[in-house]
Amino acid sequence: MIKTRFTLLMLLSCQTALAGAAFAQDTIQLDTVVINSQADDGTGPAIGANPMTLTGAKTATPVTEVPQSVAVIPSETLRQGNISKLDGALAYTSGVIGQPYGYDSDTNWIMVRGFAATANGVFQDGLPNFSFGFGGFYVDPHMVERIEVLKGPSSVLYGSSNPGGIVNYVTKQPTGQNSTEVELGFDEHGRVWTSVDQNRVIDRSTAYRFLGKLERQDGHGAFEPGFHGLLSGSIRHETAAGAELSFGLDYLRIDEDHVGNAWLPYVGTVVDAPFGRIDRDFNTGEPGHDRYERDQVTARFGFSQEIGAWRIENNARIGWSNVEEDSVYAYGYDGFALEPSDPQGTLSRLVFDHESEAVTFLNDTRASTKVTWGGAEHSLLFGMDLKYFRLDQMQASAVAPGLTVVDPQYGAALPAAFPYIDQKLTQRQIGFYAQDQIRWGDGWIATLNARYDHVKTEAGVNRATGAAGMSRTDGRWSGRLGIARTLLNGVTPYASVSTYFLPKIATDISGATSSPETGRQIEAGVKWQANEDLLVTAAAFDIHRNNITQAVIGGITRQLGEVRSRGIELQAQGRLTDSVRIEAEVTKLDVEILDDLSRAVIGKTPYSTPETTAAVRVSWTPQQAAEWTLTGGVRWTGKSWADNENTLRVPDYTVLDLGATRQFEGGWEANLAVTNVTDKKYVSSCQTGFWCYYGEGRNISLSIRKSF
Repeated sequence: MIKTRFTLLMLLSCQTALAGAAFAQDTIQLDTVVINSQADDGTGPAIGANPMTLTGAKTATPVTEVPQSVAVIPSETLRQGNISKLDGALAYTSGVIGQPYGYDSDTNWIMVRGFAATANGVFQDGLPNFSFGFGGFYVDPHMVERIEVLKGPSSVLYGSSNPGGIVNYVTKQPTGQNSTEVELGFDEHGRVWTSVDQNRVIDRSTAYRFLGKLERQDGHGAFEPGFHGLLSGSIRHETAAGAELSFGLDYLRIDEDHVGNAWLPYVGTVVDAPFGRIDRDFNTGEPGHDRYERDQVTARFGFSQEIGAWRIENNARIGWSNVEEDSVYAYGYDGFALEPSDPQGTLSRLVFDHESEAVTFLNDTRASTKVTWGGAEHSLLFGMDLKYFRLDQMQASAVAPGLTVVDPQYGAALPAAFPYIDQKLTQRQIGFYAQDQIRWGDGWIATLNARYDHVKTEAGVNRATGAAGMSRTDGRWSGRLGIARTLLNGVTPYASVSTYFLPKIATDISGATSSPETGRQIEAGVKWQANEDLLVTAAAFDIHRNNITQAVIGGITRQLGEVRSRGIELQAQGRLTDSVRIEAEVTKLDVEILDDLSRAVIGKTPYSTPETTAAVRVSWTPQQAAEWTLTGGVRWTGKSWADNENTLRVPDYTVLDLGATRQFEGGWEANLAVTNVTDKKYVSSCQTGFWCYYGEGRNISLSIRKSF
């Protein structure tokens, strides 16, 4: 561990020193490289309020011309918030809930249109960051240029995916310019970080980018300070024949304890227990046992080439991650009860340990062209993508000694955890897709998509129990039909129908393998580009999610469930004036269980699902003091339920945010961000009456940046 931190520190320090030395030598200044990321092609910084996006069409398309709701969170938002985790950057995005389970330092938790997106709805550069169990990949904010959210079913572009939509992280690429930014920051909880972002021109056709970050994590009830380290290098080269090649290599290391605020019962958090309320940062674990370690390596490849009238593109990623985690968490009060039976509020606890090694290979090859036929312009796209995901996992558990809420005494001897899963899982997917964006007449745009996927899912023998594995092969069609019209006043009404599917790694109560989830969405809306810097959107939608796999006693599953999510979203993003920028959203959902094993929950709302949110954030740069930018925001999240029977209510909450950025001469910048200004104590959500999660308290952070 010490060696790993020392190596990262030395590499980052050397790179920063070299950056300064390079700029001290005027004689080595090289010409700017002209590469595609300098224009908005969906891979670089978002330009304007209606940027190009690849997420909604896989070809660079303005947001207003995608027949589904799309939101783009620019790098400016990440910088102003001193963002430590990507799920914290989604707080002002309609239809999206970031951090639904409070602050969690090692996982980005996201819900889109009422459905959890963490496992099946997170993508990076258009390639899935699929996870299962505890095996998957973490993306650090320092890696990300912008975040794009495509709402609604998206299987027609990406194969198996979340019905509520996907969140795509766009990775930073070489800019083709000589620049360096160094940052140092800290917050009131003990988090301290330093980072470097360096772009260099090697010659007229080659450029590279280096990213490095060292971070000390602390606070939020963690037993000991933790460590996050990132090293990333990427290079882009344009050949004499006009082909563009890119390669990136990333290494991430996390070594930390778990934070508090989680796995706490409803009684004692949402409502008073006899002893009052549990402290917000209360940690149910054990200092001598708790640990979380992640090692992760990814390699990224890109290729593009114009061949006649066709553009051929390919991007790929190979990844390996290893996560080892030891934890102790609460499961209600003594005797696994929902309410305390003693004045000390003794909690029941379980030991949970796991080792999860994940390997993935992803590749997407596309060919696009434009033709004129039948009086219309056709932007044609044909592609094939591959996904390989393998997980070797071991999970173990045991009953741990109890822990009192009042005057907790840590250090109890823990029993050895007993393995109940020791298994390899593999999923292979190949998809063939086609798209036609048809433009004709006075601003009409039709988008036609079709896709076929072949998926093979395998689970090996459970070495811990001897239980047989499963193997299933599925073939599925998915599609999307969209229509839009761009009017002269910048208004673009649209409507679309799209479908999705999601293969399952499960065996039902009869021993048969579970067929994929399926569903569809109908969406209609309007996008208004008021000016180059302001976009206002409204959408109404209806999603049906079928064949939901549900657990019954003994860990066996059945497929019976159906959930419907319908609602209305309003979003405004951009500049009202040269001095004022706004981000605002209103979301009203109606999420209902239509079919379930338990008849008592039919017609109810799934737990942890707030159905109403509203937020607005305004940034003001005074004309008389243009070096200053002042930011203020308010976020309101409506009530949710702690149980599917809808008997335990979780209250709504309102949070205030403030910020200030000051530009100085010589490329210096100071940025102050304050979230939850009033230190509001609230429960963000509950998963049954046993597990509730406090939202993050006030966090004051300050960063100092130097650009040169």
